Amino acid sequence: MVGTEYVMSLDIGTQSVRAIVFDRMGNQIEKERILNKPYYSLEPGWAEVEANEYWSNLCIVLKKLMEKMGDEKYSIKACSITANRDNIIPLDENGDYIRDWITWIDQRRVPEFKSEDILKFSSKGKLLSIFGKKTFEMLGYQSKFNWFKYHEPKTYEKADKYLSIAGLITYKLTGEFKDSIGMQVGVLPIDHEKLKYHDLDIVYDVIGVRKDQLPKLCKPNEIMGYVTKEASKLTLLPEGLPIVAAGGDKQCETLGSGCFKDGQAVISYGTLATIAITSKKYVKNKNNTYYTWPSSIPDAWNPEFNIYRGYWLITWFCRQYVEEKGFPDLIDEMNEKAKDVPPGSNGLFVYPYWTPHPALCPMARGGIIGWTDYHKKEHLYRAILEGIAYALRDGLEIIEKDTKRKIEELYVVGGGSQSDVSMQLTADIFNLPVKRLSTHEVCGVGAAINAARAINMFRSEEEAVKNMTKVSQVFTPIKGNVEVYDDIYKNVYKQMYANEKNVFNVLTRYC
Repeated sequence: MVGTEYVMSLDIGTQSVRAIVFDRMGNQIEKERILNKPYYSLEPGWAEVEANEYWSNLCIVLKKLMEKMGDEKYSIKACSITANRDNIIPLDENGDYIRDWITWIDQRRVPEFKSEDILKFSSKGKLLSIFGKKTFEMLGYQSKFNWFKYHEPKTYEKADKYLSIAGLITYKLTGEFKDSIGMQVGVLPIDHEKLKYHDLDIVYDVIGVRKDQLPKLCKPNEIMGYVTKEASKLTLLPEGLPIVAAGGDKQCETLGSGCFKDGQAVISYGTLATIAITSKKYVKNKNNTYYTWPSSIPDAWNPEFNIYRGYWLITWFCRQYVEEKGFPDLIDEMNEKAKDVPPGSNGLFVYPYWTPHPALCPMARGGIIGWTDYHKKEHLYRAILEGIAYALRDGLEIIEKDTKRKIEELYVVGGGSQSDVSMQLTADIFNLPVKRLSTHEVCGVGAAINAARAINMFRSEEEAVKNMTKVSQVFTPIKGNVEVYDDIYKNVYKQMYANEKNVFNVLTRYC
């Protein structure tokens, strides 16, 4: 439409690459999507993706989208980037890939650091007393940079830059080594309270990276660069299009849902299930039960509690019954049949820690408890949904205690938001009204808000959210259901780890 201004977001996820064009009312003008190849594992617990996968897929998506848009592509005034977080790729001094991506799913660790390097840093006793030896050991043990150092020394020596997915796409589009502070999630030398790289050299020593190997950080809404002539040829994007800093996928979902005020929280029922709030003050949990990440709103934070194997458990469930091509039909069937399963799944309970929470229940193992010959697969399906919600309620209560803020309304996004059963049981387990958004592309909307703010399409995030996000349905708690879930939450879920810790310890010996 002549005279209309659009914004675009690029959303690079685990499963797909998407490019979406929005108008100022949040209406989707055009969209293109391509599925990514699954990650591969060279060893148990590893997860890698081919180096050029995301960029090559993005070029395909953008060419198709720009061809659809025709001359209207020149009405796109800014483009932002969001991506799944804690992925890393090393580049050499020419900006070329050295190896494939190590992804956020990857669980490799660096035991060599704990046994050797901590002794070297222990002389800095004052700093260790401030941060704690345990924290430094954890950072060194989990650092992907240290893994390269000990296990791929040639990669470590050749690495000139390390980039996240959003950082790589920014570099490919603009030639700039820049990234958003809102993408800095994982083991990185970030002072999250000050929203910048750390001032203390020891942090870089422990993690195993130099500051000059990392991209320049930009605030959300900041223009990081402009589409180059070469990138324009590869993608058909207009040359000179501003590329804007947004945030990670969960941060953009938080903004895109409209969760930016006190009393609001957002649940993301994705592969990684999370519950988060937006805070204008930095808050930190002393036990690292949740992490406080930079928000996709400038000078704000998202305290976020996560369940590592969130809606991945639904994928696990589907694998037990059908081939992958049958997953969608099975989920549709389960969502329909689970409506007739009462709250509490007729006494079937799922403890959702297929991967333990390192602070809340570090020795936990997943559990399915209460099986009888009466139970069918729809009972298990519903019990999985309930178990994930119990865990997220646990996390929210910890965040509420630390922030001294009571949550009064919940937004739900991600794949689970498409299930009425999931939405209703979430309202019942939290005893809160739960809101479903009118679009499934909540992450893309959140990133588009950053693009819109960069070109002053809106004066504030509040104005942008008012225009670009819409609630389609509200699920309210059902009193009888609330009572059932409260009983199971307090007397089963909350007691599980303490009661079964010795059992978990014995089983862990045989992993």
